[in-house]
Amino acid sequence: IDQEVKERAISCMGQIICSLGDNLGSDLPSTLQIFLERLKNEITRLTTVKALTLIAGSPLKIDLRPVLGEGVPILASFLRKNQRALKLGTLSALDILIKNYSDSLTASMIDAVLDELPPLISESDMHVSQMAISFLTTLAKVYPSSLSKIGGSILNELIGLVRSPLLQGGALSAMLEFFQALVVTGTSNLGYMDLLRMLTGPVYSQSTALTHKQSYYSIAKCVAALTRACPKEGPAVVGQFIQDVKNSRSTDS
Repeated sequence: IDQEVKERAISCMGQIICSLGDNLGSDLPSTLQIFLERLKNEITRLTTVKALTLIAGSPLKIDLRPVLGEGVPILASFLRKNQRALKLGTLSALDILIKNYSDSLTASMIDAVLDELPPLISESDMHVSQMAISFLTTLAKVYPSSLSKIGGSILNELIGLVRSPLLQGGALSAMLEFFQALVVTGTSNLGYMDLLRMLTGPVYSQSTALTHKQSYYSIAKCVAALTRACPKEGPAVVGQFIQDVKNSRSTDS
């Protein structure tokens, strides 16, 4: 069959399930299995990802449990593919799955996705980075226990991105929202003071010079976002910053 016909058929069926899925009854699981097969096909996978995103966002709360066990790891694998549209579509699909199907997702499914995120958080593609950060924000709000796994490479990439002069606009807004969501989860070693030290470390360090003014701006915005989420910490931190400014031995940064 012509590829365009296949893609239109997948999109059409996605819309039907999104709008009328509650009328399919016993036919729903077998229909979803067809989507799973299309997901495994290189030619149809992007269209299928978009269709599944539509279905997952349906107000009918379509039961996707029959395909999540196999489908989520497949989606996670798409994040390493060298196809930008597929990465973006997959991040959108995973985000809506976390929001609407968190009770049906296991820790191993989440871990499979987290393993693929570090390479996506990079200044080489700020839109992909923004989508990845937004996914982490959703995870922090819906599945906070999973954030204990981000303390390594993911957090290193995030902190590195904060120092990038390219972090602006929507990507910066996504980063601020993420830090506000993260700091209130109570995750071990990712509390207010932990994150504050990570963010401001380069400002106080004599060996790690920040060469761009935008880096200082982004760090300041992130610190403000953390403090807004934890207002009780504000007076002490502001007091410390005032002392740093008054200190004649402090550097201009």
